[in-house]
Amino acid sequence: MRKLGFGLTLLFVLLYLGSYWLPESDSLPAPDAGPASEESPAESKPEISPDTLSGQILADAKQIVKEHTFKSGDSLFGVLSVLGIPDAEIFDIMKAAKKVYDLRKIIPGQKIKVFLEEAPQAVGTLLYQIDPFRSLKVERSESGFHVVEEKTPLERDLVSHNGEISDTLYESARRSGVPPEVILDLSDIFAWDVDFSTEIQSGDHFRVVYEVFKNQNEILRTGRVLAAELINEGTAYRAYYFSKDGKGDYYDEKGGSLKKAFLKSPLRYRHISSGFTTKRFHPILKINRPHLGIDYAAPYGTPVMAASDGTVTFVGWNGGHGKTVIVQHRNGYSTLYGHLSSYGEGIRKGKKIEQGEIVGRVGSTGLSTGPHLHYTLMRYGKPINPKNADVVRGDPLPKSWETPYRETVEEMDRHLNAEEAGKNRV
Repeated sequence: MRKLGFGLTLLFVLLYLGSYWLPESDSLPAPDAGPASEESPAESKPEISPDTLSGQILADAKQIVKEHTFKSGDSLFGVLSVLGIPDAEIFDIMKAAKKVYDLRKIIPGQKIKVFLEEAPQAVGTLLYQIDPFRSLKVERSESGFHVVEEKTPLERDLVSHNGEISDTLYESARRSGVPPEVILDLSDIFAWDVDFSTEIQSGDHFRVVYEVFKNQNEILRTGRVLAAELINEGTAYRAYYFSKDGKGDYYDEKGGSLKKAFLKSPLRYRHISSGFTTKRFHPILKINRPHLGIDYAAPYGTPVMAASDGTVTFVGWNGGHGKTVIVQHRNGYSTLYGHLSSYGEGIRKGKKIEQGEIVGRVGSTGLSTGPHLHYTLMRYGKPINPKNADVVRGDPLPKSWETPYRETVEEMDRHLNAEEAGKNRV
């Protein structure tokens, strides 16, 4: 009996100590753990890095929101698959969206936001950013998925810049932070009064007020130039945009139109190689003969613009002028553009064109020693010097618009003058 009692005691001791040494089994639930909880949709898939998908749970709506920025190689199918969306539902979404936008054309850098319904696992709403201005909205409905394209809401703001010109208007304005498209608009506004290729001087000044359109404080695009000032060799030119009856244009402080019948020069050129003269020694013919136009030296292929509205009366080879375009304008004026390398798109005899439209590109056809444009301005068929031509401006504002225009000028002057103190050489 004593041996039996000792053996039982030893057995209980070994079992007690063995509970500390034996490994725990992963297949058995811990005591009092209760029933296993269901996994969330995101937890049912491998872990997703923060760079791929980030999300939050909207408790009130019982939705999970996931956002993703697409990288090269990503696809909508792959992203939704990671979220546990059934293949059939992904195909339904892509098929419905194709009527508005093909979601196979995923663009790296664009964003997607998915609103997932918790029970059952499904896409409630999907938002895809097509570009900074548009997004695609895919929404579940009783009949399937409803798809619409939505515009990004934009906020309008005004931006002002100023500076002193030290080289060219373009380079100086760029250094001051003015976008390229605004600089080109600025040069077009004053194109009838200042030749930006030859008349801009170091020490000239500019000021400009223009629109920008933003979303969440990010500028998505620039708008129209609303007011500008250019001081060229001591002469101040101001311009204000004003719209009447749905049509807008630029006017000076008194409501006079800045637009003249003819541009001061029909292209951006390097220098004038030959001026208007009744006697010039021709470099090829080696004789003295009149040069009743202006030669603008410019790189081969430089666009040549129509100096004014009109109708094309000639397109073709014109003797020593080579490839030539002639345009008939109002009040007996006409213009000739010679030595072209090619003609503008759609330029043909009888075509009506607008001021600034491309009539051709600089070349060296005909009697020419290098790429340049020969430009002649004529009145009733007689050549006149473009630099001295007294051509009329556009119509001024009617008296009935005087009060609202004055209010516009005063408002824009506050923006222009606010920049005076911050003027810097750039």
